[in-house]
Amino acid sequence: SCKRLKVFLLLLRKAFFRVTANMTTSSTPSNNRLRNIIAVTCVASLSFAVIHNVSNGYAVTSVNTKTADAGSEAYTYGKFHQSGLGGVYNIAHPAGAKARRKLSQTPVIVPRSPTPGAIQSISRDNIENLWGHYVHDEHRSPFASFLYARPKEELEAEQQEYVEKMNKIREEWGAWDFKDATNEIRPLADFSTTPHKDLQNSDLPENSWQKDPKYVSDLIAEGKKLVARVKEGIYAEYGWATKDMDEAKMEERAKLFEVHISEITDPRPNVGVLWINQKGFDMLVRKLLHAMIANDEFYLVLGGHSAAAGHGNHFHQQYTMQFANIMETVFHKLGMRLIAKNMAMGGLGTTHFSFGQSTLYGEKDVLMWDSGMTENSLPDEEFYHKQGLLGGERVPIIFGSKPSDLETATDGNFWYGGEVGGVGLNSMGFVPLTTGIDQVETLPYAARYMKCDATVGAMCGSRGMDKFHASCWEPRSDVNATVKQRPQPSGQASWHGGDRWHQIVSRKHILLFLKAFEKAFEVWEKGIEDDGFPLKETYWHVGGHYTNVRDKLTSYLNREDIINTTACEKRFGTIGLEKVCRVKMSGMTEWGPVNNGQENDILSRVKPASNGYKPHRLYKPVYEGVDIIPKKLKLPRDQIDLHAIALVTTYSPAELDQSWVDDDDEDAEEAENSRRMLRKAAGVDRNLSEEKDIVETVNLENERERFTGADDEVVPGIGWGHEDAGGASQTGYCDGSATSTCIRGNKTDCFLYGHNDNRQCLSGNALSGWIVITVPELTEGLIVAKLEWWHPRGETLTQTRGWTEVNDGKILGDGGSRQLKAAPVPWPDDIKLDIAVNGKIHKTLNKEEFFKMASEIAYNEAYYKLVDDASVATGEPVELGIRIRSTEDPKKASFGITHIYWA
Repeated sequence: SCKRLKVFLLLLRKAFFRVTANMTTSSTPSNNRLRNIIAVTCVASLSFAVIHNVSNGYAVTSVNTKTADAGSEAYTYGKFHQSGLGGVYNIAHPAGAKARRKLSQTPVIVPRSPTPGAIQSISRDNIENLWGHYVHDEHRSPFASFLYARPKEELEAEQQEYVEKMNKIREEWGAWDFKDATNEIRPLADFSTTPHKDLQNSDLPENSWQKDPKYVSDLIAEGKKLVARVKEGIYAEYGWATKDMDEAKMEERAKLFEVHISEITDPRPNVGVLWINQKGFDMLVRKLLHAMIANDEFYLVLGGHSAAAGHGNHFHQQYTMQFANIMETVFHKLGMRLIAKNMAMGGLGTTHFSFGQSTLYGEKDVLMWDSGMTENSLPDEEFYHKQGLLGGERVPIIFGSKPSDLETATDGNFWYGGEVGGVGLNSMGFVPLTTGIDQVETLPYAARYMKCDATVGAMCGSRGMDKFHASCWEPRSDVNATVKQRPQPSGQASWHGGDRWHQIVSRKHILLFLKAFEKAFEVWEKGIEDDGFPLKETYWHVGGHYTNVRDKLTSYLNREDIINTTACEKRFGTIGLEKVCRVKMSGMTEWGPVNNGQENDILSRVKPASNGYKPHRLYKPVYEGVDIIPKKLKLPRDQIDLHAIALVTTYSPAELDQSWVDDDDEDAEEAENSRRMLRKAAGVDRNLSEEKDIVETVNLENERERFTGADDEVVPGIGWGHEDAGGASQTGYCDGSATSTCIRGNKTDCFLYGHNDNRQCLSGNALSGWIVITVPELTEGLIVAKLEWWHPRGETLTQTRGWTEVNDGKILGDGGSRQLKAAPVPWPDDIKLDIAVNGKIHKTLNKEEFFKMASEIAYNEAYYKLVDDASVATGEPVELGIRIRSTEDPKKASFGITHIYWA
């Protein structure tokens, strides 16, 4: 039946493109409607095949077409290594919006790894990738979307300009031109049941692409050309184009853009862009080979402070997102799905993430640390790295920090590297000098005001000219910004880099990956030459390498002569938590960003009271779908567009109906094509003024006995609430990736900021009763909480405002406030904190015992060991209960819960 379905789909696709091709000469309303019907029918049918591919872990996300030479039959690509982005999946343009309206309920099967200990790190949002399909559509300009509040004529002019620009880039730079020599639909290798996707070659289907020598040879050849184009594009962005170079200049360029592969870490290189140890580089090559052959995901994760997070810039201007903007198209063409995450947060280091890094960050192939401004100490970095290595199915390559004892701990198998000169303005050797106000206009756009001659130093640096290019709003045709928007984002501080600085950092990381891809292609070809086709498993399997490193690390950390001697253990041993330096920790949080969004929050694990009540987030997003790019960010026409260079292919656009009409046009009754209907289809037809409180009203009259119970009975209460901090309400999907759509609530005064950095808490006091939270898979008997004991206080806790006794009845209200500046209100002396496990009180802390743990072990962070008992370490979920008691002043006996960690 599967074989018949595949044949049917192939015939259906061919029929569709023949029919639509015959319609292109006549664009009547009836033809347009008919073409839409056929398109939607075909897409609906094809969605089954796409979902099947996704469920097996493949990077197939769409179907594209290319018509071969004139007079020949239409040649259809719906497989790996094609363009695959944009087209019918681009909801910011008519064809995609119409298709989405019909297919919005199509189920998406999210792949799950069979590897023991794997962390779920991909969701429907990542697979749908609405942002990627909007910005990576080589045939539709992101600035020509009907979502812009601009006349149709202007948008059509934008589209025409884009088409001309992309054609010129194809002519001048070349384009991706991979073709599968067969018209057959190839069988898919099933990696879904094999740990680490380390499938044996003998288990690959005979006609799969991995077993076709010509297919692989052609793919490698196209991959080499793609890598060369992107590398040359980076050179040209900064005035080092090969066509302008003599031999001496070429040698100078090679030094300035060098990626050093060396075991020497002290002193580190002072010229070049990046350094990495040999084993780290070899592992990066192996990871890329594995991801290409297994059509796998590849995860790059950054942790750090506000400068690393990109505060002051749009989220997509930050360097991890700029890396993703270029490299997602490269990875996609080579058959992989890149997921890059900016998990940095302002005003903090990384410790609150390290305590639960496995679930809070998710899987990591490369883990970057950029937190020296708030966390420049060895124990913090060591903790971060050890948790990065201990959790998940993958063992990451570490970037940006000190190796600590990890070279010894892994028996020489620690994979790590960093930037030449660090992540800063002193590491821009390849950037041409700015010497004057007129001269700077002659420099490439990417280099302007970045590195100044001493005579004009004030034009560059921390308070330089033309530093930030970010705004809070772009007028849209679908959303009325009735909430006043700031002219530019907050956070444009002297110590935060602008978007050009972030671009430079991203280009360094890209150069490392391009070098690794070059080596991967070399290994692939040489391995086939030496050991035969297909490439022998020893070149690309990863599982054994991961197990080897993790086993060595775990054994070392638990040696009797090592326990309590490391910098990490000495630090956290001061609060009785030295164990967190030796075992894998997991976590859940009410902060963002967080891996997989709200699937790893605390709210989803709170046990409801007997009437169904449990705390709620207060707001929905004001709008959904993609943010349109501010027009001011459009790159000047005469500048090098690296994104376009990486994006273009030789494939013609699919024959899709992209027509639309303004709502006030005479033929607007053709609802299928009206801008109003398209806005609804794109899922963004809501106004700011429509924002509602979504908290359910709870009838609490005469209910008190149901929620109180006996004094020692652990019964979920109704007095715990959800508090916002500083107006940054967490709404939408906040996983730190390019697909995130975060912080769009009706308090937001800068919608286009896009950052995932936000903070909420579950708040309660001595009137709130018990809060009961399910903690999954307790294996070590350790539960730790990050609590904010300084707030809320008194009537600032909305849920118990006006209450006089435990679980008195008031509905959940609005907001909360932080008390970071003023001195915290003191706690009453009679406070008691009850901790319960599986319905039984485990221990009770008095005020003195509680405040012994309240000292800040890290910047703005205190951690509380709630449970440390091997007897509850069954490997099964447990119910954690927390209750505060005080009769002296119950409203001042309160705190907020931001994180729960466990092992």
